[in-house]
Amino acid sequence: MKDKTLQAKTSSWTGYTLEELRYEKVVALARIQIEKAKLLDMAESTRDSLPIVGNSSASTLFKSISRFEYIILAIKLFRKIRPLFKKKK
Repeated sequence: MKDKTLQAKTSSWTGYTLEELRYEKVVALARIQIEKAKLLDMAESTRDSLPIVGNSSASTLFKSISRFEYIILAIKLFRKIRPLFKKKK
């Protein structure tokens, strides 16, 4: 009759090497970046499909203006409005 005690099978697997762990980390980070890009694309396509935001000429104008141009417009607007608030002597 066989012995009924469980015998632990010895495994030849010794674990991951440092190189394998680094590779897995890179793969996981790449997957995260891909998913973020997918979410951003879905959000942009949803925003563009909205009738108010998507195809209006104002949204096209705001998309085409850079930050530098916004600063220039703000300075010009400030210069035109500033004389209205000056105190008269």
